[in-house]
Amino acid sequence: MDNQITKIDFTTIKKILIVRLGKIGDLVVTSFAFEVLKEKYPHLEIHLLTLSSNKDVLKYNPRLTKVIYSKKNPSLYLKLIGMNKEHYDMILDFNDNPSTTSTLIFKIMKARIKAGYDFSKYERYINFKVTPLKKENSHIIERMNNFLLQLGIKADEKLVKPFFYVGSKELSEVETELCSVKKNKHLIAVNISAGAKIRYWQMEKWNLLLQLINDEYKNCFFLILAVEKDQTQQKQLASSLGIEKCVESKLASIQHFAAYIKSSAVLITPDTSAVHIASAFGIPTLALYPNPNWNFVSWQPYHIAHRSVKSSTENVNDISVQEVFSKFKSLINEIGLT
Repeated sequence: MDNQITKIDFTTIKKILIVRLGKIGDLVVTSFAFEVLKEKYPHLEIHLLTLSSNKDVLKYNPRLTKVIYSKKNPSLYLKLIGMNKEHYDMILDFNDNPSTTSTLIFKIMKARIKAGYDFSKYERYINFKVTPLKKENSHIIERMNNFLLQLGIKADEKLVKPFFYVGSKELSEVETELCSVKKNKHLIAVNISAGAKIRYWQMEKWNLLLQLINDEYKNCFFLILAVEKDQTQQKQLASSLGIEKCVESKLASIQHFAAYIKSSAVLITPDTSAVHIASAFGIPTLALYPNPNWNFVSWQPYHIAHRSVKSSTENVNDISVQEVFSKFKSLINEIGLT
């Protein structure tokens, strides 16, 4: 694209489109950028283009003026053409993987400034190029914060963290459900679901881990979290522990899922969406990861008490129960939970 830009005057920008066509975790970690932009430039109108499957994630986010939902299919093309009537001053795409979809967006969307990572796919269509940090030694939030820095925006450190806005209705419903348990017990949220098959830990391992924790920490009570397709496994795990030691999550929206995590003392999970929601609320987290190492580095819990276990292979099933239990004990000792 001609007329490359090296410096941006945000006082001349009124309306921004941020593109984040990723999963739930991608949105939660990106949420800090909305906070930073609105703090620095309260006049900005921030629009977000994201996937239709993310609707409930942003239901209560006050920083966004408008959210446009779409699927990654031919209908996106028509949606993009229609969005040009918004007359955006600037388009930002935080995706640090060169993407055909992002290329299409940069090509079709009209804006005075188009900012994206300096990938060859985009060079004909963007006029502000951002140099990406290396994935193998930087967290995803650090990479996006560096993106903002290259735009000329220095973020307040207290804002460089995930954010998640939970509805008061959903939080009240969850707290009502759990109030009798939390009176006398430390609630340990155990999320058995994940966004990819390689992130699923065997049910036998979950069962053994929770039995070990139960034997050593008598004051713990388990909250078993799972998406709808994993409810059979959820019920099996709850049944093996008994109703006096655990409860199954009953409310299914992502808002309720976040409220469950917020209401817990500790989270154990192989899923990074849950990791970032916990980071938003400051909930200590024990997370399980597959290889490769860049994934382990990129999607860690951020600025909270945590322990992480990385598999020696591209499947979390190869993580041993004893290794996870050892990390759990270490985390419990750090936060002083007895």
